[in-house]
Amino acid sequence: MMKPGLALAVLMTLAACSAQAPAPPAPKALSCEASATGAVTAEGAWLREQKDINASSAAYFSLCNGGTAPATLTDLSTPVAAIAMFHQSSRDDKGIVSMAPAGEITLAPGERVVFAPGGRHVMLMSLRGPIASGDHAELTLRFADGATIAVDAVAKSNVEAATQEDH
Repeated sequence: MMKPGLALAVLMTLAACSAQAPAPPAPKALSCEASATGAVTAEGAWLREQKDINASSAAYFSLCNGGTAPATLTDLSTPVAAIAMFHQSSRDDKGIVSMAPAGEITLAPGERVVFAPGGRHVMLMSLRGPIASGDHAELTLRFADGATIAVDAVAKSNVEAATQEDH
């Protein structure tokens, strides 16, 4: 017969051995909080590499309206393309993907809008030259109130884009 103290020690050891490892921490949430001193900010900007100047490319980023009033994104320009248009991709119930112009984009106070592959993005057309992986380009975002934000975007290849966790 096992002594009660020894039995307790064995049970605790077995319980510790059978316990699962702690779950990995959840991915960091993209927070976006409005405040009286807040402003619209952009982060994580990147472009899709495009070697063929007769084809199009796309730009992606995340916008946060840290202000207390709605902010409406009306336009974007960049030296790498003559035409930049907001588009939205969607998939219908049959799995067919389509893309359409998205028009102006209004962000409520505290709202985050993500431009990402397969969803909202900026089509870059009439390229002024090839876009190679690692190239940098400035994106100038314009808002209805006249404010602008200049964002540095780095070009990524399809392979780099597919392996990034933050896109």
